[in-house]
Amino acid sequence: MKSLRFAISILTTIPMGHIENIDNKTWLESVYFFPLCGYLIAAFSLLPLMAATEIFYIPDIIQAILIVVLLFLITGGLHMDGLADVCDSFLCAAHRDRRVEIMRDSSIGAFGAIGLIFLVIAKITAVSILVSGKDYFAIFAVIVLARFLMVVLIKFGHYFPYDTGMGRDIIGKISYTTLTVTLIYTAPCFIFRKDIFITIMILLVMVLFLNKRSNDKIGGISGDVLGASCELSETLGFLLLTIKLY
Repeated sequence: MKSLRFAISILTTIPMGHIENIDNKTWLESVYFFPLCGYLIAAFSLLPLMAATEIFYIPDIIQAILIVVLLFLITGGLHMDGLADVCDSFLCAAHRDRRVEIMRDSSIGAFGAIGLIFLVIAKITAVSILVSGKDYFAIFAVIVLARFLMVVLIKFGHYFPYDTGMGRDIIGKISYTTLTVTLIYTAPCFIFRKDIFITIMILLVMVLFLNKRSNDKIGGISGDVLGASCELSETLGFLLLTIKLY
């Protein structure tokens, strides 16, 4: 299916070959498969390491670093680039037009670099704690949920008129059917565990808040904001699941 191949090609580095005739219909249908790409990304990031730990002793912190590195490799750092651009744009003291210029600038500024450093540190720390408790399912689930929350943002976000990237053809244009279908096959990741269910509720609030802030800052949602939402959802999700009630 062309839309599935296209979704995998834009969200991962898995080779899908040349895909011809990419039209609006293909873009919109590809959103159905965003959480499915999350399943693939989670599997590629976790399963090789889990297999290796059956043979070798790998310290928790090294496992966490390897998982984060594998996440970066399988996604090509796509979402981290979006996060850096959002940090540079949203955190600067400038008017809207200047923020738009910064968002479209491919170079990384001070806010972007600091944001990436904090994100990587937080992600490795949280994943290390989850690994120490052998809670690989929590890591797997959060990776999938982060891609589902991208669908939520695509549905309820407002198109950023100056965006020339992936967001242009999908933001604010998908149907409730797309949202419902992706919710159904994402549900196994959170319906069986109370802590993960609570986590996705908190992440949903965060994504809706990001939507509002993006509207205030630049007048809509861009592909970079989608990428930033994915990274923030992953990192905050990992952090939340390290918190246990006594």
